[in-house]
Amino acid sequence: MNLIDPKIVLDKKEGVVEIKNYINKLKIVKELYTLGNNTASNICQLVGISLPTVNLLLTDLLEEKIIIKEGRGQSQGGRKPDLYGLAPDSFYILGIDLNRFGAKAAIYNTKNEKVSDIKSIKLSLNNELETLDAIYDFSMEIIHSSGIPEEKVIAVGISMPGLVDSVSGVNHTYLKSGKKTLKDQLEEKFSRKVFIENDARAKTLAEFKFANKGTNKNVMGIFVDWGIGLGIIIDEKLYRGYSGFAGEFSHSPLFDAKEISCTCGKRGCLEAVASGGAVVRLAKEAILLDKDSILAKLSDGKEENLEPSTVVEAAIAGDQRAISILSDVGLDLGRGIAILIQLLNPELIILGGAIAEAKQYITTPIQQALNIYSMAKLREKTSIELSQLGMEVGLRGAIAIVNEHIFEDTINSQ
Repeated sequence: MNLIDPKIVLDKKEGVVEIKNYINKLKIVKELYTLGNNTASNICQLVGISLPTVNLLLTDLLEEKIIIKEGRGQSQGGRKPDLYGLAPDSFYILGIDLNRFGAKAAIYNTKNEKVSDIKSIKLSLNNELETLDAIYDFSMEIIHSSGIPEEKVIAVGISMPGLVDSVSGVNHTYLKSGKKTLKDQLEEKFSRKVFIENDARAKTLAEFKFANKGTNKNVMGIFVDWGIGLGIIIDEKLYRGYSGFAGEFSHSPLFDAKEISCTCGKRGCLEAVASGGAVVRLAKEAILLDKDSILAKLSDGKEENLEPSTVVEAAIAGDQRAISILSDVGLDLGRGIAILIQLLNPELIILGGAIAEAKQYITTPIQQALNIYSMAKLREKTSIELSQLGMEVGLRGAIAIVNEHIFEDTINSQ
């Protein structure tokens, strides 16, 4: 019986005691994977089984080389207790970060550490079966080139844009081909468990788990790339809403901008005026007005392929038009954030994505807007910080989703 295979289905013929021990071992592994190393007494409380039983199961797991001893814990008087943690090589997770124009992926160990190079490909995220095949082929190439035994990569986490219902395993925007759910199609291809989540929610969870580390209990993550994504943590739990779509704030029509249409089909949405797409649209207009600007030189006559990051680079280099664009976008974005503060009163707002790389050129106008549009009592205790995970946040988000849900099906089925 492979303990760490999350696809396993237990046969009652194996014996009640053996099945019970297996499930309890799996619970211990899940707690160590989710929370990190711990003592036997703490594990006993988390898992809800007696200390003698926990000690017996830990001995088995040590012999099976699934866990290791990692020093000593805090003493309550007397001998310091052993700290147990997962062996870094006991299993691995493949993380995939999809966006509208490409994919990148890497493999992570049980300590959530990257153990392969991050590789990327260009693709158009659509509803074609060929795109699903391309993602699979690309991912398997990474596993095969890593040197890690394929059977030790036990699950796949995918962070992706769109209306994602992670519970049902459906993306209502992208990769909708076939009668089966996206999750089912991917699990058939990969022959292992697959977990999908909206990119903004996944990134927010990653920041909360791996960077914030529970310091704040009520957190919002706002990620501004081509679009605007929002993730919400309430009382330390990722909030998905009734249908799984919480966070689609960027498509709220907040502005009287009838001439600017949004990707969702409406006009005047926050995303239409305050996203990376809006930054690029304004930058193209600016280049036409000044062909000798830093922005124009960085675009190198290829305005049709202009990226939000190029505008940020121009602003940091001192281009006044680029700085002005980011200021205007920041003010509009801040107006939207002010509404979120009024509604949810978060402790912390994490700002990430390509536009966040502009740092003070985007955070200063956001703060100016908050001073205008939000109540002082609400905003004064809300901190705004830049993403700590940087460009790896999407991959770490994919890992964070697996971290939350791996082994759940097997544990709950018994």
